[in-house]
Amino acid sequence: MIKLVTIGAAKYLRRHFDVIDENDNISIEYLSQFSISEIKKIKPDLVVVTDEHWCELGYITSICSKNGILTLQIMDGILEWRRTWDYAWEGHRVDGVINPLNQPGFAHKIACLGCKDFRILESWGNRGKCEIVGMPRLKYIQNIRHDFSHLKEKKGKILICTAKKPAFTKEQEVTTIESLINLRDFFQDRKDVEIIWRLSGNLCEKLGINNTLTDLNGQEIHKIIQEVDAVITTPSTTLLEALVLKTPVALLDYHNTPHYFESAWVISSRDHISNVVDELLNPPVIKLEYQEFLLNEQLYQKEDATDRLIKLIEEMIQYKNHPEDLPISILDNSYTPMLQIKSDIGTYYSELSWLEKMNKRQLELELSAAHGTIEILENKLINIESRFNSIPFYTFLRKIKNRIPFL
Repeated sequence: MIKLVTIGAAKYLRRHFDVIDENDNISIEYLSQFSISEIKKIKPDLVVVTDEHWCELGYITSICSKNGILTLQIMDGILEWRRTWDYAWEGHRVDGVINPLNQPGFAHKIACLGCKDFRILESWGNRGKCEIVGMPRLKYIQNIRHDFSHLKEKKGKILICTAKKPAFTKEQEVTTIESLINLRDFFQDRKDVEIIWRLSGNLCEKLGINNTLTDLNGQEIHKIIQEVDAVITTPSTTLLEALVLKTPVALLDYHNTPHYFESAWVISSRDHISNVVDELLNPPVIKLEYQEFLLNEQLYQKEDATDRLIKLIEEMIQYKNHPEDLPISILDNSYTPMLQIKSDIGTYYSELSWLEKMNKRQLELELSAAHGTIEILENKLINIESRFNSIPFYTFLRKIKNRIPFL
């Protein structure tokens, strides 16, 4: 039996690991605490994470790797420029601390969605870590449609949706709302099209429209995409879902940033809306074919993604006693990158320019002190948690909270 550990809120992680849980030879334990001591007690064959951007996840992944515990990062969605370079929470850096995402990653291996993110991630210094897997949680929709013949039956509906977090700064929020207002106003004069709005947060309230969003875990979106003629979305994994379901899709992006994941149609200003909508409803064959090309670039579909992920896991744990010997390529990755970015970290993150001014010895000593501080804080946290658990009904109330999604 292969023993996996993953870290974070189980209700959000299960959608990524349900397909693995179906394998009788794999067991998964979900840890809510970022604790290396707890991981060591479990003695897993592999620690799996879906992100390293949060400081706690990045640190625990790094410490696991340094302690000889195999680690695997599974990409839980598309790479996005603003998610990579502008990530913030309510206008502030995550946890108030800058933590570069995958530049390079801490995990021994990164399970990529396709050739596109494989090439990008390897260019960030992850040479030999990346493996092209696909997206296991999309397996249930990958054989629903095989061509665009369904587009002959017009439904008179367009889905407009946003990512869970469509803006990472206050300025981006203003720009995102502007783009949605432009769409709202445009479709008020189009009586031939019904708009299905699926917006996150309180965007619908700000726009004064009805929202159909009831599920943030992606279950309902697949059904909605099959009921519409086209999709307009801010950069999000919905792009891939629409591509898989052979539905014309346009990226809504007034931010004018590069697109790590692309579509055949882009709306980057109000002036683009009319022409793009007309084409989405009557898509030219050449753009549909280009959309298929982009799907092939951005999502691996030649084999079952779950099978590839399990193969990657099984091959990785053969090296659990000597992870330093992991091969550069376990799966048949079909691309070798020609370029690797070599700029100093301070070039991208001015907050971290101090790193370049310290010599190796200073960095080693400061890192040692930081590790000791984290260990002390971890022990304090365990003691505090123990005290809370001794309070009557605390554990019971916590279980209730975890079972109710909106709390």
